[in-house]
Amino acid sequence: MIITLDGPAGSGKSTIARLLAKELNFEYIDSGALYRTLTLMGLRLFGAVETKADEVAQFFKQHPDTLEVRFEAHRQIVKLEGKEVTQEIRDPELTKQIRHISGHGPCRDLVNLELKKLARLYPVVVDGRDIGSVVFPESKNKFYLDASPRIRAQRRALEQNTPTEGPAFEALVKEINDRDQSDQSRPIAPLVRAADAHLIDTSGLSLEQVLGEIKKRLVSAP
Repeated sequence: MIITLDGPAGSGKSTIARLLAKELNFEYIDSGALYRTLTLMGLRLFGAVETKADEVAQFFKQHPDTLEVRFEAHRQIVKLEGKEVTQEIRDPELTKQIRHISGHGPCRDLVNLELKKLARLYPVVVDGRDIGSVVFPESKNKFYLDASPRIRAQRRALEQNTPTEGPAFEALVKEINDRDQSDQSRPIAPLVRAADAHLIDTSGLSLEQVLGEIKKRLVSAP
């Protein structure tokens, strides 16, 4: 069974996806960890990935066994060249380079292929921006989480322990709006709601209420 959660930044999809997977005893796939692993390999091979995404994609096509992903006690384990890199891929300097890989079509194709492999082995919850529309269009359980830009900005401000009003907050609202426009208009993997995805506005809902809305709409796969 595959449950997909798409939506803009700050809609709560990652938090909900993790909680939902735990409640259902499913696996939560952290697709970002796969992009991080490709980035790490690129840094090892070339020292930088800004202009090397094509080479990174080609390397993994030629050496498919380099990347290994599995779950142990509901913990996602990522290995690169036989060694676990689950912690190494969280390096802040590596984080700055991910966009060169995650925005690259062939690299996205590689990650999507790995997501599909995992979904054949485990019941999964996956979140992102094109999971229901592109990666798993066959899923019978698609959800699109959204919230107003101001609500999402408030959530971000609370996470960052910054003011929820005033000039700094208004700048954050603008940043959220700009991010939405960019995500919706980018040529590769744009943010889009699948035609058959259930829309859930999380603006005035608690985490428990969002989970409840999702669970009552779940259907068994044929």
